[in-house]
Amino acid sequence: MTATTTAPGRYDTIVVGAGAGGGTAARVLTSRGRRVAVLEKGPLPVADDFLPYDELHFHTHKTLIPHRDTDPNIYMAGPDQDRPTPVERWWNVNMVGGATNVWDANVPRYTEEDFRVLDHLRDVPPEADMVDWPWSYREFEPWFERAEYEWGVSGRARQSPAQEPIRAGYDYAMPPLRPHAAVPFLTEVFGRAGMQPYLGPRAINSRVNDGRPACSFCGFNQFFGCGLNSRASALNTVLQRALATGRCDLLTGHCVTRLVHEGGRVRGVMYRTEPGGPERFLGASQVIVSVQTIESARLFLVSQVPDPNRMIGRYLTYHTHGSAEVTLPLQPVWTGNGAQQPSTAIGSLQLRDLYVVDDPATPVTKAGKFSVYDPYTCVPPVRLAKGAALGPGRGGLWGEDLYTYLEELRHQGGVSFSFTGEALSLYDNRVELDPDVTDPWGMPAARIWYRHHAYDLAAARYAIDRVVQVMQDAGGELRGYDVPGAENPGYGHVQGTLRAGTDPDAAVLDENCQSHTVSGLYVLDCAFMPTAGASNPTLTLLANAYRVCEQLPDPG
Repeated sequence: MTATTTAPGRYDTIVVGAGAGGGTAARVLTSRGRRVAVLEKGPLPVADDFLPYDELHFHTHKTLIPHRDTDPNIYMAGPDQDRPTPVERWWNVNMVGGATNVWDANVPRYTEEDFRVLDHLRDVPPEADMVDWPWSYREFEPWFERAEYEWGVSGRARQSPAQEPIRAGYDYAMPPLRPHAAVPFLTEVFGRAGMQPYLGPRAINSRVNDGRPACSFCGFNQFFGCGLNSRASALNTVLQRALATGRCDLLTGHCVTRLVHEGGRVRGVMYRTEPGGPERFLGASQVIVSVQTIESARLFLVSQVPDPNRMIGRYLTYHTHGSAEVTLPLQPVWTGNGAQQPSTAIGSLQLRDLYVVDDPATPVTKAGKFSVYDPYTCVPPVRLAKGAALGPGRGGLWGEDLYTYLEELRHQGGVSFSFTGEALSLYDNRVELDPDVTDPWGMPAARIWYRHHAYDLAAARYAIDRVVQVMQDAGGELRGYDVPGAENPGYGHVQGTLRAGTDPDAAVLDENCQSHTVSGLYVLDCAFMPTAGASNPTLTLLANAYRVCEQLPDPG
């Protein structure tokens, strides 16, 4: 795979960003005969760039993401805080492939509970603006299937009543990844509580597929690039196919600084090839933006896209989240085939029984889902030690306490739960342009105003307390417990800011993700999502990119 360094000729479509949405757009449009330019401000990596797996280099020093001292977002914790705080841009990986180079490839589908969220929320508070999506799950279903096959998803359909509904006769591209040795125990324990976990879908090869090898279970997954190409990324799937057509030019080192529009139509983009360099123009009658939710809103604001209803940047949502870790004194350390379970770095199980809640004891009616891990074999050592705890409020261990924790992990079973949940859409949660801070390319930094609603926090606490109780009933002892506060400085799953809808007075984009005010301008990252949903969002982003681009009209 090679990158073009100049921009020859005229293009039908310009794609801004070479990540999940942009790569998929290039794949679909080139297969339809369109000539496409993909502009990416970062470099083109190769697998060797992610080796060796140095945890200090890649995770602790966060080498692959923009550094907050030189290229920050500015975070404000709601209207009561007037002191800006630079924060890291967790999932902005400025290179070809974007965040799919470092994700853990957890790819559940959004379901009807997400598309028709108002059917599952009781007494929505007046300050929240929750809306049903302008599409149904069934409309998205064929696009989910296409994404799962083109990106190479391993999994198994119909394992659990709580699992995403999948049509009869369909299954994933590959069988699930090798299950962790804890799976039989956890399945039995949660079964007693009326829940049924299942082996979750992952965009990671469980066998040789698409010319890429099976996962080696190296122990390094999220935050690390994959040196084997076993984990799918935009780089090793859709972009490869787009470039193979000869109709796609990948322009690395090209930072788009403005979207050019005139008379209600997009004309192209302005870009720089180096910080401080001159702006240049590249023209096309269609422009697709997919540079991450906050960054796309920032680009719309910098470009002064008409916004008569002050909607651009509004309804920013971060998933509510949280975690718990439990040790099981009576359960020996998990073993598989008579030997200690090898490092997997991947959570085998998903638990979705609390996606919808029917419990009169709580106002929570839609919560979310869990990824279930073994804290010993699924977390690299430095990260494991940094998160060590011997009980709620007993974190930051050192010395004898840290030794006790690590010794415990090696001699008895442990379970870690990571929660992803629904978050209410609030108008005041937003992205603006910072008046004082610029990025290295001379663009105003994004200023983020965000506070979780009380419902979000109640959903996280309710769900985490439920799984902790199940584990305590099975003899577990709580070690780690974390639920979010109202502030949320940079948690990863982010949606909204350019929400789609049929009413131009209530949405930035139409139902085909085209700007209501600038014809030919489209958005294909999670900014289009009308509400947060309650699962990892990338597969739904991909499905939407296939849906939009297969129906994109001929350029005018």
